[in-house]
Amino acid sequence: MRYNVSQLLKDHIGATRHYQLQADISDLDPALTPLTDLAGTVDLIRTNDGILVRADMHTSVELNCSRCLTQFALPVRFRIDEEFHPTIDITTGARLPQPDDADAATQIDIHHILDLSEIVRQDLTLALPLVPLCRTACKGLCPDCGKNWNDGACDCEQEELDPRFAVLKQLLDDTNIQNN
Repeated sequence: MRYNVSQLLKDHIGATRHYQLQADISDLDPALTPLTDLAGTVDLIRTNDGILVRADMHTSVELNCSRCLTQFALPVRFRIDEEFHPTIDITTGARLPQPDDADAATQIDIHHILDLSEIVRQDLTLALPLVPLCRTACKGLCPDCGKNWNDGACDCEQEELDPRFAVLKQLLDDTNIQNN
């Protein structure tokens, strides 16, 4: 996910390079467990200030369901729209001033290499759900015995419902029936 952009930095504003990406991201982040390579398209566009990266990427990662704790595969698709800034002037070799809010992940290094790794890691992490579910109707685990209710009911005794909450339970049951 590293691109030498020296020729593109010498080109006119609006010049574009188009790439197909297929990369192993198993070492990208220890918190991520990718099941497939990262694939997609990458467009590098020369701007007045640097290189605009537009990418459409997809992969599949392994996650744990927040309700039943089983592992499942989740296909993930995300887009990157990020401008990278050179640190060295391509014609003079002089160091370029960086904006106050410059992010090290969006800088083109002194050898004119644009590295997408950190931006891919950030955008992939942001594309993951905050509460991953193996399916929308996941029933979760029994709070008493820990049995996965997706595999069937458990033998735990059900508590008596306070009669004052019977109407609310009926409303909840009706809502669950409509959602399934």
